[in-house]
Amino acid sequence: MLNKFVDVLKEVFWLKTSTAKKQPRLRRGWAPAKTRKPSPKPALPAGRPAKVKPKPPRQVPFKPKKPAIDPDLIQAGEITHYFDRIKVCVVKITQGSILIGDRLTVKGSKTSFVQKVWSMQIENKDVKVARKGQLIGLKVERPVAVGDVVYK
Repeated sequence: MLNKFVDVLKEVFWLKTSTAKKQPRLRRGWAPAKTRKPSPKPALPAGRPAKVKPKPPRQVPFKPKKPAIDPDLIQAGEITHYFDRIKVCVVKITQGSILIGDRLTVKGSKTSFVQKVWSMQIENKDVKVARKGQLIGLKVERPVAVGDVVYK
């Protein structure tokens, strides 16, 4: 009676009958310790020591370092704040003046790029010229950090 019940369950749930015991799955390239053999070492000819050629040192071609900034540029200011959501930085002008259309170089420890001045504001008012000592809001194309130097 029990055997018939088991057969009915197997048919209903599509159970497969297996008579063989399942073998554990082995990782690829792994074998039990009994069947593992040590790798054979190549034999050296008798009476001769092995010759080992030293590798020549790798020669790296000499590349002259690029100058950090163009020597003709002058420091125009320093970044005091950066607002990453609107990509605007606050620059304190320390020398000279900045005009709309000037090409500015921003240089820092992790920053180095050149961009043209498209938008500049002083206290939420668009201006065309900013002079020494003023704080300006400057729209930038890439993220900058506080302390980066602005060159003109």
